[in-house]
Amino acid sequence: MFRKNKNSQEFTVSNRTLLRIIGFAIASLVLLQIFENLIHPLTLIFVSFFLSLALNPAVSFVSRKLKTPNRTIATAIAYFGVVSVLILFFSLVLPPLIKQTSDFITDVPQTFRDLNDDEGFIGDFVRNNELEQQVSEFASSFSNDLGSFREPVVTTANRVVSNVVSIITVLVLTFMMLNEGPKWLKLFWSKYPKDKRKYAKKVAGEMYNVVTSYVNGQVLVAAIGATFAIVVLLIASAIFNADGINAIALGGLVFLFSLIPTVGAILSAFVVVLFSLFVSLPLAVTMLIYFIVYQQIENATIQPYIQSKGTELSPMLVFISAILGIGFGGVLGAFVAIPVAGCIKILVEDYFERGADDITKNT
Repeated sequence: MFRKNKNSQEFTVSNRTLLRIIGFAIASLVLLQIFENLIHPLTLIFVSFFLSLALNPAVSFVSRKLKTPNRTIATAIAYFGVVSVLILFFSLVLPPLIKQTSDFITDVPQTFRDLNDDEGFIGDFVRNNELEQQVSEFASSFSNDLGSFREPVVTTANRVVSNVVSIITVLVLTFMMLNEGPKWLKLFWSKYPKDKRKYAKKVAGEMYNVVTSYVNGQVLVAAIGATFAIVVLLIASAIFNADGINAIALGGLVFLFSLIPTVGAILSAFVVVLFSLFVSLPLAVTMLIYFIVYQQIENATIQPYIQSKGTELSPMLVFISAILGIGFGGVLGAFVAIPVAGCIKILVEDYFERGADDITKNT
């Protein structure tokens, strides 16, 4: 309510209005809290949905080969094959990677202490610039702080249990989506208007092809990059007698990082070169040159050939999508952002195409 007198203006708020404001504020806080609590389960559901789309071609292929209408059997066979490959991959990569990372962190202090007596380029640089004391202090400080890298056992155990539960949830939910997906899709299309059903199925099919083509293509690109990295690491480590390098573990790391579009290859190169640097300087230089050359080849030939027909996005749009994806959802967001952008592109093109058709009909 508003009142006005000669000297001043006075605002008065009724009790009902005040109660509405308080109620709106409380409701907003409650909704925000509910949304915050739902972020994690919604993320698991979205990941499961994305994986089910990616794995559906394999299930359909097995179903056609078996010539059985029982989709549960086909889903179980395809799912078991994919999960078996993943378990085999992580069992080969994770143990040596964890050991090499632990050894790397443990050896850092001694490696820096040895720089003062090194007869190579780095040792000369340290002595010429009188950095011996700084290097020794850093080594001692790093050695004293090693304990801070190890979190309390209870906290670590809780995180491990939480991650295991999340992984199991995603695996089970993905299996259920793969098995029941066609039934829900059939029900959805039965309720869709008949006059628009054929065209809507066409657009949905194009979006589905974008997702599956991108996922399969990104896995193939990562596998090619990891294979070449392992071969070069094996050859270079043999030439320079770098026994401390585990090529299989680092190759697995290259594969995992390369699944992240745009920035994944840079991260994998940085990690591999860093590990190599603490084993052998010539090896590190060799790997740095290799990654620079390989990235040019991959960006010019492998990546465009495999992914161009999948999303049909320009390099600039791919880069922008990856940046936005990282901002919204980290690594998972970066991986999902590009096929989502491809789907949005299809919807936008369809919207303008239908608008153009309407204009043509009216004229």
